[in-house]
Amino acid sequence: MQKYLIFCTIFVDMKRNSITRGGLLLLLCLLLVSFAPFKGTSLEKSAKLNSWWKEVVRTKYGNVDFSTFKFKDVSRLDKKSEKAAFNQCLALMKRVPAYARSGRWLAVFDNRGQFCGILSERMIVADAGVKKNGEVYVNMFLNTIHLPQAKYLVDNISYYTDKLGRITRVYCPDLKLKSRGRNQFSQKYSVKFKDGVKGDNCGHLIPQALDGPAEQINYVPQRRDLNSGEILELEKKAINAKKHGRKVSYEIRILYRGNEKRPYGFENNVKVYNQDGKLINNYSGIFDNSPQDRKHSKNR
Repeated sequence: MQKYLIFCTIFVDMKRNSITRGGLLLLLCLLLVSFAPFKGTSLEKSAKLNSWWKEVVRTKYGNVDFSTFKFKDVSRLDKKSEKAAFNQCLALMKRVPAYARSGRWLAVFDNRGQFCGILSERMIVADAGVKKNGEVYVNMFLNTIHLPQAKYLVDNISYYTDKLGRITRVYCPDLKLKSRGRNQFSQKYSVKFKDGVKGDNCGHLIPQALDGPAEQINYVPQRRDLNSGEILELEKKAINAKKHGRKVSYEIRILYRGNEKRPYGFENNVKVYNQDGKLINNYSGIFDNSPQDRKHSKNR
């Protein structure tokens, strides 16, 4: 900030007490250059990505400094010196539908230089964090404000966002009977992060007992009684079906009012198939996630 003030004073006309046109133009250029996370990449001029990442950096998440993240064109990765990242990019790209593979893709690295995933203007592909030595380590690239009007491919789960970056639909073609584990800090923060209210819990969209990620991409604020009640009962049916060796798909539509970050409801649909691929059970539910005080007022 101090260097910006110095530049301002240089171009102040002391007689008229105003900033000259040249000074204003140079100051504007300086400000733009100072925030250039995608500089040197094929997407450096993407207004969508720059606007989104500026908001990511501005919105603090713990002590994470997102301004230190690096982006590099996948096509420019050195196959020798950056072999590990190159191979990880290839593995992630295989998950992308053929029609979407062409175009400009960036590899993402965190402040420690660790590979986080790949990014285009409309899609993010990444692996969720894993459990090591009893602790779930999260992928911080999935643990912040979501890219608007995009599709996230996280492991075998698809997340879709609207123009405000809110998750509006989640789909997993076949759940995994595997406990992901919990990251308590990430869960606790999600309620604040998405405008939760008193009486809310962090709600997993895909249950952690069915390999649901431990990052913000998989969390929304849920009323405590709903999270441990009706939705839990639906999740238990999915878990039971997986224990019997069934293929189980899970789709969730998340409902919002206006510009609110906190959802007011959910439409959950669990489909169970036998070994021949025949649908044998279809469990569904529409759940009211209105805050307790609003719910009570409706019932009076």
